Amino acid sequence: MIIEISSSGGFGGIAVPAMNTRIDVDRQSASMQKEICEYFEPQDLDRLARAKAPARGADMMTYEIRVIDRQSGQHVYRLREDQIPPEMLDLLDSLRDG
Repeated sequence: MIIEISSSGGFGGIAVPAMNTRIDVDRQSASMQKEICEYFEPQDLDRLARAKAPARGADMMTYEIRVIDRQSGQHVYRLREDQIPPEMLDLLDSLRDG
């Protein structure tokens, strides 16, 4: 499985570098594979995308997450940061850094 993540937006007046990351899940450690798969399975992302969290502001980060899976094909999701659980946001930050 390949996951491509890009981000846009963020806090007004604060420079937040955009994220543009491609992850080959098969090349990650076993523990990282497990954590990535826990949050980036298409059915889980679909559930998050359908959840309509109340917008808390115009300056939120938006993530485009593309999951390319050999079995189920390609799936694309656009999620605002208020739709994403805190643990997944932490994972996104760690993927940005490494």
